[in-house]
Parts: sequence; structure tokens; C-alpha cells
Amino acid sequence: MGQLSQQVGLLKSSMASIAETASRTSTSSSDEVSIEVTEESTATDVSAVVEVLNLASKQSLSFIFDTSVTLSTEINQASVSLNTEAWDSAASFEIDSDNATLTGLTEALNEIDGINASLLYTGTGYALIIKSEEGTENALDDVSIDAIKSVLQMTDSAVDGTMDAEENPLGVTSNETEAQNASLLVDGISVVRSSNVFEDLFAGHKITLNAVGTSTLSSSDTSASVKDRVTKFLAATNELKSYLSKATQRGINGAEPGPLAGDVAAKSILDSIRNITTQPITGFGDDVYLAQIGIMTAQDGTLTLNEERFAEALAENPDLGGALFTTTYGSPNSDLSISGLSFAPPQAGTYDLVYDSSTATATLDGQSLTISTNSNGNVVLRSNDGDTEGITITLGTDESLTTTVRYGQSLADQLQDYSDSLLGTSGLLARRETALDEDLLEFETQIEDIDSKVAQLTERYNIQFGRMEAVISSLKRTGEYMQSMMDSWIASK
Repeated sequence: MGQLSQQVGLLKSSMASIAETASRTSTSSSDEVSIEVTEESTATDVSAVVEVLNLASKQSLSFIFDTSVTLSTEINQASVSLNTEAWDSAASFEIDSDNATLTGLTEALNEIDGINASLLYTGTGYALIIKSEEGTENALDDVSIDAIKSVLQMTDSAVDGTMDAEENPLGVTSNETEAQNASLLVDGISVVRSSNVFEDLFAGHKITLNAVGTSTLSSSDTSASVKDRVTKFLAATNELKSYLSKATQRGINGAEPGPLAGDVAAKSILDSIRNITTQPITGFGDDVYLAQIGIMTAQDGTLTLNEERFAEALAENPDLGGALFTTTYGSPNSDLSISGLSFAPPQAGTYDLVYDSSTATATLDGQSLTISTNSNGNVVLRSNDGDTEGITITLGTDESLTTTVRYGQSLADQLQDYSDSLLGTSGLLARRETALDEDLLEFETQIEDIDSKVAQLTERYNIQFGRMEAVISSLKRTGEYMQSMMDSWIASK
């Protein structure tokens, strides 16, 4: 059982590695823009020319102090409130007697998400540098900047760089470099983003802007990369299948029986592995069979790939590879965003969705859905019952619709889950090992009972043998005595 568990563990790790490997190839013609596949299940083909007009930048506030100012110089005590356009609410902190210094202010600023503050020694004095995140919406507003100046003892009448005991006692020179959004053209269409890194331009891809310039981006599922994953998939599956076939052989016609010959658990696993070629993969539109993409069972039982059939199948339907490697939610209606619970996914399949905006009712697979609205004002449908439990559907527009929603679990993920079910504490292999341990314990108990009975019988037989020896000795002495009497009687005649 230990070796079988090890082989199943190898299958699980191989399936995880294969599922994580991207078969989609993304490229950029120059270093100005880079593209990366982040979510293969939602990624679509990309072919676009991107011209970066300017990069997103951070707001930078600098406060340069007079040479007489030190890190321990006192600043004003106050309750400071900072805000940006992007934040849901203002961030506040206290400057009191415990932290009313440049160091204390810097530490308080760094406690706020989205703000980075540092003290720099210029060679003649100190400077406080405060930076926000990229984009104009992440910049501190004017009220926030005034609050910082107030803590630094600058009044509205303060003159930058001029030390004034009343208006600017720290001799602060302040400067602001304004934040900027990234501006780009995608196939001639103007696009603005607050960051140089974003994942909402092309589905399933991350775009990084590195410099001003033009790049041609592309992303596609290549048959060569999918084929490489299929080859690794077959190798991992065949390895377990080969081990089980040898381990469970019964030794017919003089052949040596395998170590798991007759083992029910091992036979069950082998049957499950054999059946993957005949069972459909559901939830990817029409049911997908391995034979469709050229995966066949050879005479010796191993899985092989018919490369010609494979190439034809992917040319006809490039999404077939997803049934093997990419677990996904989907719908023919591109206006829907569909998700679910990763720890408790629904049953794989395709389900009918009906939504009536006039009555605010919806059903999925005939089961009523709960309806709510998210923070963006979109209608959200949730399933809490049946095979679709956990599916969440966000509508792009609040309009009545009738369509289908699907959830497909890839074959690689199915084999991972199957491996987990075998290896878990209550899994088939664990139960089998427990049963074997119990059998072994029972055998050991039986052997102990037999040993005890042997000892008891040995002791009893030894006692009986001793008594028999005593009787024989007594009879022998009696015989000798009688012989002596006979000899005396004969002699007396």
C-alpha cells in the first residue's frame, strides 16, 4: 500500500504541475510593453498594437527643512486626516507628545496603506519625501497636503524656504510633483489607467507599461504547447497505469503474481484510470471525449496520442485543450461574469439560466436564485441549492435573459481530486491500510494465542511425561523386586 500511495501522490503532483503550465503563448514586439497570461481559463486571443503616450506616475511631496532642524525637532501636535479620490474613507492618525517629531510623523505616515514616507539627509539638512501610489486618483488631495503642512508648522502665509518664527519656524521649502495616469492607444482607441500594471484590458492577461513607445502584442493557444502538456499528461497517467497493471497481475500460466494481486483497492484504482478514455468531460459545452482529440488506448493498455487527429481537432476547436487542463466557468452570453466557491465547486455541467428583470426572479437549472446588487450597481444572482450550489452570476446589464451557464472541471483537476480522495485520511487507500493493519493485528493476536496454547500444552505434556516416567520407574522397581523374589524362591528349592 505504501508504494501505491507513493505512485498516486506522483500522479497528483504531475497533474498539478501540468494544470499550472500555460499552453497559451504571449509575446510583445518590444520592451516598452509586456504581456503575461495570468488566468488561462478566461484568457482570449490577443492581437493588438499598443502605443504608450505616457506612463502613470506617483504624486511626490517634498519638504526640505532648514539646516538647524533635526530628527528630534518638535512639530505641531494634531489629529491628521488624509484622503484621496480612490479611498472609501479618510485615514487618520494622531501626532501627540510621544511622536511629535519628524521621525514620529514619518512612522505615522508609513502606517497608511498607499502612502510611503521617508526622511532623507541632503548633506546640509533633512528632507521629508511623501509618495502616493500611481495615478491621479491615488494622490493626496489639497486638504490633506495642508494638514501635513500644518503639522510641520507652516501657515497659509508661510513663504517656502523662508524661516519665520510665526509662519514657517522650520524653514520648510515644499514642492509637489503631481501624479499622472497612464495614457495609451490600443489599436487607435484611447485608454487611460491609473497604474502601469493592469489586468483589465485583455481578459486573462496582465499588461505592464515599461516606457513610452509602441509594441505589437499577441497571445494565442498554440497546438505545439497544448501537445506538450498532453504528452506530459499521458506519461504521468501511463506510469501509474503500468505500475498497477504489474502489481495486480495474478500470476496466471506460471507468471509471478504481483504484490497487490487480488487487492480490491488497487483493482478499483486501475479500473478508474482505464475508464478515463470512455467517460465524457462535461461542462465545456458539448461533452468532450479523449478520443476526439486523438488520445487512444494501445493494445498494451497504455494511452497514446494520434498526432494527426490531435492537430485536426484543435484546428476545428482550439478550446478542446481546456477540457484537459483548465477548469472554468462560462456562458455563451459574454455580458455575464460567472464565479464559484473554489473549496466547494458545483457539479460539472451546463445549466439553463432564466432571469426576468420585470419580476426580479431568476432560476438556474430550475432552482430559484437569490438576487442582490453589488457595490457597482450590478445585479448578482446566486445559487444556494442543488448541483449548481455556489455559482455566482453578475449581470452586465439589468435586462431579462435566457441563456446557459456552465462549469467544467478539467480532466487534470479531476485526477487531482481523485488522488486527494484516495490519499486523504478517510480515502480508499487510507481505509485499505487501516484494514490491513487491523488484519495484521488480528493475525498477531492469533499467533500470540497459538503460542500461549503451545506453551500450555508443552507444560501439560511435560507434567504428564514426568508422571509417566515416575510410573515406569515404579513398575521397573516392582519388576526387579518380583524377579528377586522369584530368584530366591527358585534357589530355596
